[in-house]
Amino acid sequence: MSARDQMSKMLDQLMGQNRDGNDKNKERRFSDSDVCRPFLLGICINELFINTREEMGDCNKIHSIALKNEYERAQQRRDYHYEEEVLEYLQSFIKENERKIETNKKRIENVEEDTVQQKLAQEIHECAVLIGEKVTKSEALGSEGNIDESLLVLQQVEEIKLKKKKLEDEYHSHLPRHAQQQQKLRACEVCGAFLSMYDNDRRLADHFGGKLHMGFVQIREKMESLEEIIAKKKERLEKEREERKMRRSRSRSRERPLKDTEDGERNRDRDRDRERSRDRDRERSRDRDRDRSRDRDRNRSRDRDRDRDRSQRRSYSNQDRRERDRYNGSRGRSRSRSRERR
Repeated sequence: MSARDQMSKMLDQLMGQNRDGNDKNKERRFSDSDVCRPFLLGICINELFINTREEMGDCNKIHSIALKNEYERAQQRRDYHYEEEVLEYLQSFIKENERKIETNKKRIENVEEDTVQQKLAQEIHECAVLIGEKVTKSEALGSEGNIDESLLVLQQVEEIKLKKKKLEDEYHSHLPRHAQQQQKLRACEVCGAFLSMYDNDRRLADHFGGKLHMGFVQIREKMESLEEIIAKKKERLEKEREERKMRRSRSRSRERPLKDTEDGERNRDRDRDRERSRDRDRERSRDRDRDRSRDRDRNRSRDRDRDRDRSQRRSYSNQDRRERDRYNGSRGRSRSRSRERR
């Protein structure tokens, strides 16, 4: 990238791509798909590793400080959930870096080292890492004007150097004579770069304060920050959910007495209706029984009348028969008397 292109890119970030009055980008919003969301949250991997062995080239999305400010204002009003998206993006990048670190560790494994040598080499490497970090911190404090704190950190560096020197002497005592001049390498646990156990303080400070190492440090710190933000959001949402549940519960408890009263009245009305229905049923049953009894009485009365009529008819018939027989007998006797007289 030429110096002119770099200046143009810096102006685009500061003033926006519409700084020349281009109507095409006049209505651009931070939520557009071609806006770099990691940049909106303060970190873009493409910018972190410029001119390093991890350089990824220019980001193909828009970096605009104006859009970044617009996003920060809008985020205060509502949650756009960009943190989850960017965290996933950073995690995938760090996982790839961790695979590289493991590969570099396997490349420099020395199978001839015994357990004691491996342990000493690891302790020497940890001391070297700590020295580099302390030296970088001391320089940063000195540049900020904190001289006393910077000197205090340098004293700590000297103590770590003495410890490192003792470990190196002990390590050399376990090495064969022909292997003492060989360079012993270790992989940086943060960026995966190769470090020698014999690197001086300046070399270590340059590494730990370098762009590559600090880029991975910034990514890991940003990941921790995003994880905290997401955890707080989840906690807040859970708290709001519990509050809503409590409000609904209180609302139900207030409505329950009224509801119970209404239910009680409904139950009483239902009981009264049920009782009335039972009374009507009992009344109908009595009426039916009464009607059946009347019908039976009528039938019995008719049967008695019929029997009485039959009995009377039989009685009349018998009387008539007796009278006829008496009449016929008397006629017969009178005829026989008249014949006798003759």
